[in-house]
Amino acid sequence: MNLKEICQTLSREIQKLVPYDRAAINILQRDEKFFSVYAEESRLPTSAIPEGVSVREGTATSWVFDHKEPLICRDALKDPRFPLTHKRYKNVGLRSYVILPLMVKGKVLGALNLGSLKPRCYGKKEVAILSPVAEILSLAIENSNLYEESQRREETQKLLKELSQDITSLDLDSLLKKLTASVREVLKVDVSDVRVFGGDRWRLMGISGIDPNLVPSARTGTAFGRSRWIIEHRKPLLIRDAMEEKDLPSGETVKSLGLQGYLGVPLFSKGGEVIGVLRALSYQPREFTQEEVDFSQQLANGAATALENARLFEEVRRKSRELESLIKVNRAVAALLDRKTLLPRIAEEARSLIKMDVASFRLIEGDFMVRAGYAGDTDLLDLRPKMQLGESITGRIIREARPIAIKHIQDEPTIIEEHRDVYRKRGYHSFLGIPLLVAGRIIGTINLYSKEERDFRPEEINLISAFADQAAIAIENARLFEEVQKKSQELEETYETKSDFFNTMAHELRTPLNVLVATQQLFTEGFYGELSEKQLKGFEPMQRNAMNLLNLISSILDLARLEAKRVPLQIENFSLKEITDELESSLLPLAKEKGLELRFKVEDATLKLKSDKSKVKTILQNLLSNAVKYTDKGEVELRISVLQDHGDNRSNREAISLAVKDTGIGIKETDLPHIFEAFYMAEGVNRRKYPGSGLGLSIIKRLLELLHGDIQVQSEWGKGSTFTATLPLVHPNGPSLPN
Repeated sequence: MNLKEICQTLSREIQKLVPYDRAAINILQRDEKFFSVYAEESRLPTSAIPEGVSVREGTATSWVFDHKEPLICRDALKDPRFPLTHKRYKNVGLRSYVILPLMVKGKVLGALNLGSLKPRCYGKKEVAILSPVAEILSLAIENSNLYEESQRREETQKLLKELSQDITSLDLDSLLKKLTASVREVLKVDVSDVRVFGGDRWRLMGISGIDPNLVPSARTGTAFGRSRWIIEHRKPLLIRDAMEEKDLPSGETVKSLGLQGYLGVPLFSKGGEVIGVLRALSYQPREFTQEEVDFSQQLANGAATALENARLFEEVRRKSRELESLIKVNRAVAALLDRKTLLPRIAEEARSLIKMDVASFRLIEGDFMVRAGYAGDTDLLDLRPKMQLGESITGRIIREARPIAIKHIQDEPTIIEEHRDVYRKRGYHSFLGIPLLVAGRIIGTINLYSKEERDFRPEEINLISAFADQAAIAIENARLFEEVQKKSQELEETYETKSDFFNTMAHELRTPLNVLVATQQLFTEGFYGELSEKQLKGFEPMQRNAMNLLNLISSILDLARLEAKRVPLQIENFSLKEITDELESSLLPLAKEKGLELRFKVEDATLKLKSDKSKVKTILQNLLSNAVKYTDKGEVELRISVLQDHGDNRSNREAISLAVKDTGIGIKETDLPHIFEAFYMAEGVNRRKYPGSGLGLSIIKRLLELLHGDIQVQSEWGKGSTFTATLPLVHPNGPSLPN
């Protein structure tokens, strides 16, 4: 497979067959536009044909390549054909020559060229002798080409496979360095680089074969020479000698480093946009084959994918950082409900978020836009604190309901002259204004100012807009909180007034009622003399109604104290049986009088509570009294059981259930949701037979809430009711029960 050695050996052996002064084997390059002298045996001082000669029309060698047959010249000085070839031969003294094409299957691979310093009769005999040698040379060249092609393909596929595995890597620098090194290795060029474009700028992302410091890393302008051609035409560009190319401007790298051979292929994004160029460059003139172009394009596609992956990864990281920052800021802002603290904090956070010199926001108040928060340099406090709605740049933001970015605020026509003078004197150049929106309604604007002239990137505007949305909600929440506080204060004052009125009236009414009840009692007992039966009968409804009124006033006072949370707790240890025994003794006569069966079922007679004994007794007494009151026949039952028993240790028992069940008149389904409301009177109940104030159940519920308990009711109209109160065994404000 050593083609060079084969050619040199054969060129020497030919001397034994056909005499010559110079023998040369010329082999076509892969592009078939140039050929080189691959082996030469000569007595001449210099080569007749220089390296890398173009296959030009009018030369003897090109005639052989075109006609695919031998060419004989007996005397170049007398032969008018091929003046360019004969001029070269004359310069080195050659007179006669014979050239045979080297072919395989009709394809020309090169030429065998013999020359003589004297006129010589090369003829058919010499051609016949040299033809087998030419066939051997042709086969050797073909085999060598096939072997090289096979090796190159294998090497190329190996490289492409390795690079394809690295495409997903986020180590972009290492990947592009490896990729450009592969281009140099496979294409046998001197320099390879990858340039990425953005707007009218390019950035060197990877280079191999030269110190990156010799190549500028960025430049501004609209003309990129050959790279611009590739971007605009969206296809590869091949130039044999870039230094001689006149149609396209010479690039900076090519010009400064003396590079000549040039291949550039575009880098396409997933969207089909050209985002860069992969280049292969050599210091010598160089033709590139279609196969080399295809290989370079494959690598360019891989580079484009890697660049896209890296860009997307960086975009995700950037957005993640911005989102993290935004969440952090929003949490800090959302936690503030005091507008005096909140408004300056919003301005400071907005300023810091995109690094501006001043942040000021204005809120709409009636027909005006009022400065409500400010942060940063104080030199813009000279701007009017209050402006007419729709005035200046702030008015424009509100009218258009969108962010407005201005690179040169001093030139903005909508701003008022007074403000323009301030911007000019204080040296402010750029401005960004964002509307504050709540539920589609604009409540104001955030205005950001910079002394540095700057453009605002879309991601910056999106970031500050997202912040503005949250800030607007925080401002609105603070406003609503202030309103709620104000309303709460007003309601509390109203409630205090009402409570004071109720207490005063109740106390004022209770004193004369007590006197009235006592006086009536004295009359009935004969203190003022004996009364007739008729007189005593007249006193009876007076006493009953006076007592009912006195009880009602007492209930109102109790309810008022409970609502105001002015009822003290007396937490103590006590046995539940003590209460049930007392209640059974007091209620049993009334139950028997109505013909009712009264039953008390206590699951554990030794059960003790840590709570307010008097209030527990009041709850049970009211529930049992109601049950007896509204039951005309049947039974009333009190069942006390332990809930969530976690063991024998009583301190682990969490709560008890106090269930009072009766067979009375029951409660209608429509009344059930309201029976614990104060003064609620169920419909369809005979109030003469079952009088009441509508406060008993309300007081029971509030007492249970005071003891951290609850109450539920199940009832069916005409069949009876079950009221179930639950209480913790140990009140949360008291210590645990002893074992």
